[in-house]
Amino acid sequence: MKFDFKKFLAVVGQVGPIILAATPGGEKIPKDLIGKIVGAIGEAQEIKGASGPDKKAHVLKVLAAGVDVANATGRVNLDGAAINSVASAGIDNVIATVHIIQGSKVAVEPGATAPAVGAAAGVEQGGIAGDTGEHASHGHGSGDNLKK
Repeated sequence: MKFDFKKFLAVVGQVGPIILAATPGGEKIPKDLIGKIVGAIGEAQEIKGASGPDKKAHVLKVLAAGVDVANATGRVNLDGAAINSVASAGIDNVIATVHIIQGSKVAVEPGATAPAVGAAAGVEQGGIAGDTGEHASHGHGSGDNLKK
């Protein structure tokens, strides 16, 4: 299946904020920074030749700059390390969801250990996964869930 960048952006724009907020600890990420993360995911996808981990590093760098700017105002004192940790897992969850929605195949890099959140969806740790062949199922939507 050919990659559709416009569809990717549309899906990230719709599900990204919800997934980031719903990721365990997501309440630590201010809403305006969730918007920055979503925008940076779109930017990262446009980086020609960048690996998944390179794209994720770009997103986290944009986030860190956003935290620094927010803290510099003196109105907030955000914990950058805590936000980075939550956002890292949330980014993996967003990308895994986008791949599932687009019918892509998500893979775990050899030797990588998947994070606790998003692991069931086949998220690679440390980067944005690419199209490689399979995506995992964890039973949602199966007929067994509907039996009384």
